[in-house]
Amino acid sequence: MAVYLILGAGKFGRLALKRLSQQDAGASLVMVDQDPQALQEAQSLSLSRVTLVEAEAIAYLRDNLHDASPWDWLIPMVPIHVAYAWLSEALKAEGGWKTLEVPRGVENLVPTASRGPQGELYLSRATHLCPDDCGEPEVCPVSGEPRDRALYEELAELTLPGWRILIIPSRQLAPGVGGYSPRELLNLSKGLSGYQGKVLIATACRCHGVAHTIRRRSRER
Repeated sequence: MAVYLILGAGKFGRLALKRLSQQDAGASLVMVDQDPQALQEAQSLSLSRVTLVEAEAIAYLRDNLHDASPWDWLIPMVPIHVAYAWLSEALKAEGGWKTLEVPRGVENLVPTASRGPQGELYLSRATHLCPDDCGEPEVCPVSGEPRDRALYEELAELTLPGWRILIIPSRQLAPGVGGYSPRELLNLSKGLSGYQGKVLIATACRCHGVAHTIRRRSRER
């Protein structure tokens, strides 16, 4: 009877809501989205033990995530890198951090990689559209290619001199639904308190991931 926090009430957030409800009949689910129409669509599913909250995802985490928070799992279903956005918000009190371009070469881990507007990397081992209920087997159900090692393991083993590497593995909680303990986010911010160097932050499952890099802004003299 776990407690799940789902950030995002769009198509994939609602899929997560349905699949987790079906898989864990005793689960309690909290769904957060700033779009009231999306929340109405989630409400129309008529699922029990669901709490809907109208709020922006990172602002909600900022105001509600702490050591005593009741959620066992966080499922990020919003179109942002939640770990990076949370960390940027959590560390504001320390003077701010600057977003950097992810170092060249990280994209070579996978066949499909693209850069976002902040220099972040979106990584995928797939060259095709994946089924939304993929169970992350060790052999890809579409291409038949082996998936022996998880992408989050390979990211954790990157050699980037001068960089601290922090990886959040996304665990499969239901078909096509990944998440992690909210404590992972708390540990990120606590672990970087007072840190002065460059940091690569990534969230990844077996086949897909996103990576951002940051460093503390120089203090003006």
